[in-house]
Amino acid sequence: MSNATLFCICSLVWGSTWYAVSWQLGTVDSMWSVAYRFLSGALLLWLICRFRGGFSGFTRQQHLRFFFQGTFLCGISYWLVYESEKFISSGLSALICTGILYSNVVIARFWLGHTVKRSVLVGAALGSVGVLMVFFPHITKIDANPQDLKGLALALGAVVMFSLGSVSCEVNEKDGLSVVPVTVFAMFYGGLEMGGLALLRGVPPTFDFSPGYLVSLVYLVVFGSVVAMTSYIALIQRMGSDRTAYVDIIYPIIALLISTVLEGHQWTPVSVLGVGIILLGNVLAMGKRFDRRRTETSC
Repeated sequence: MSNATLFCICSLVWGSTWYAVSWQLGTVDSMWSVAYRFLSGALLLWLICRFRGGFSGFTRQQHLRFFFQGTFLCGISYWLVYESEKFISSGLSALICTGILYSNVVIARFWLGHTVKRSVLVGAALGSVGVLMVFFPHITKIDANPQDLKGLALALGAVVMFSLGSVSCEVNEKDGLSVVPVTVFAMFYGGLEMGGLALLRGVPPTFDFSPGYLVSLVYLVVFGSVVAMTSYIALIQRMGSDRTAYVDIIYPIIALLISTVLEGHQWTPVSVLGVGIILLGNVLAMGKRFDRRRTETSC
C-alpha cells in the first residue's frame, strides 16, 4: 500500500473519531474506555496475525520499547484527549492537537538528531495558519475560566505524549520490525496500563451497553485503532515522524466536515480559504519524497 493511501486512511479515519469519542464520554470512566479500545484492538490484530502465520519473538529491550510506545502513543495521550473533550469542544481539542507536527519535529531533532527540513517547517506554518482560519470562531469563544484552561492543558499534554510515542517508533525501522506486531504490543501495553491505572485510582471497570457507546467503541477499535494506528506507525517507519505528523493538520478539517453534516456547522469564506492553505501546506511539506521509503507491513 502506498504512503499516499496510508496518509489518506489516517486522515479520514482519525478525522471521524473525534465525533465517535464524544459518544464514549459519560457513564464509563475515560481510562476504561481507552483500555477497552486498545485491548480489543490488540486482540483483533493478534488474531489476524495468528491467521496469517503468527510472528516471531522479540527481545526484552524491544518489549520495553513497545511498552514505552504503548504508554505514550496508545495510552496516556488518548486518555488526555478524552478528558479534554469534557471541558472544551472536540473541534478545539483537534485544533490543539495539530501541534503534534511541531513537537514531533522538535523531539526528533533532539532525540534522534534529525535535521529540521525547511519544506516541513514551511508546510507546517501554512497548515497551522489554515487551521487557525478554519477554527477561528471556536477560538474566539474561549473564556479564561478554569474549565477551559483545564481542557487546553489536557490537550497540550496529549500533544507531547503522542509525539514521544511517535518519534520512538522510528527506531523500529532500524531493527527491521514489521508494523503489525509492533502495533499489537503497543496497543496491548497501552490498554493494559490504562486499566491498571484506573484500578489504582480506585475506579472499578464498568461498561455501557447503550447502542451509542457500543457502536462508537466498535468503530474506534476497528477503524480508529486497528486500521488507522497500523497505517500511522507504518508511515512513521517509512517517512519519519515529522512528515507523518502532517496527518494531524489534516484530520481536524475532516472532523469539521463531519460536524457540518451531523452538527450543522456553518462555513465562512475565511474557513474555506483556510482549507485551501492547509492543502497547499500539505503539498509543500510532503514534496517529491512522499513515497520514498517503503517497508513491509506484514506479520
